[in-house]
Amino acid sequence: MCETNCDSRNEIMDSSGQTPEPLTGCVALSRRGFITRSSLVSAGLVIAPTVLIEAIAARPAEAQLFKKPGVADQKKIGQQAVQQILRQYKQVNDSRATHFREMGQRLVSALPKDEQSKWDYNFRVLDSKEVNAFALPGGPMFMFTGLYNLLATDDALAAVTGHEMAHVYKEHWAKAYTKSQNNGALLSLGAILIGKGSQTAQTIAGFANSAISKKFSRSEEDEADKEGLKDLVAANYNPKGMIQLFQVLQKQGGGGGIGGEFLADHPLTSNRIKNAEKRIVEMGNRSFPPLKPLPGSAAAA
Repeated sequence: MCETNCDSRNEIMDSSGQTPEPLTGCVALSRRGFITRSSLVSAGLVIAPTVLIEAIAARPAEAQLFKKPGVADQKKIGQQAVQQILRQYKQVNDSRATHFREMGQRLVSALPKDEQSKWDYNFRVLDSKEVNAFALPGGPMFMFTGLYNLLATDDALAAVTGHEMAHVYKEHWAKAYTKSQNNGALLSLGAILIGKGSQTAQTIAGFANSAISKKFSRSEEDEADKEGLKDLVAANYNPKGMIQLFQVLQKQGGGGGIGGEFLADHPLTSNRIKNAEKRIVEMGNRSFPPLKPLPGSAAAA
């Protein structure tokens, strides 16, 4: 499904530091339009090997960069990418943003103690018609108004939030990144962590775009569904919110097809819906709080 999104702020800086002409049509809508190899090169994501080699020679411990990024590394990468995201999109600071932050903290408080303080969770709403939400490595999470306004209940919002948080504490990004054989990507990670070389800022700009569109495996998506459902129940939300979420996304996809950015990165299959329904049944004959309208959502009006 292709829609033109004139409200999304899709500009990125090119290698000369200049802002290119605004993108239009399908390319403007899709973040994946930023991450072709040519755009990675222009953004500085694929950097000269000598930059990292020289840095590692000076700091032998940096050889660890070629292993799975640790918690501290993931948090540093995520926080630096946040600034690039906020240059691309307008942050919303109204009652929806306040509600999203409060919900996020409620879900964090329901996690096991060791996961509550391990990550730098924070929650922001972005002004965009894109139907999407995503979390960066380390904990920063973003919700687009395009998705927020389609959700009718708190419980559905908790479902997508819990799902994205699970990607963080299960370290799906770091694991997927390690499996990648793209040496240019590995070198870009080194540049960000070491902070050495004139292309570091450009590297971060390119990395922000590639990080938010990272595709996970089907098993990782299922794990995020499972853990997200568990967390929203622990936080005293109704688990049927996850079914509502899938129904909304399915409708956006035209009856089961792929539509919107979230579905493009999180393929919705009938098995995911069935798995969620099965997990709710396995919780037994227990009572849950009633579904609650989502404040500030057009769908809840």
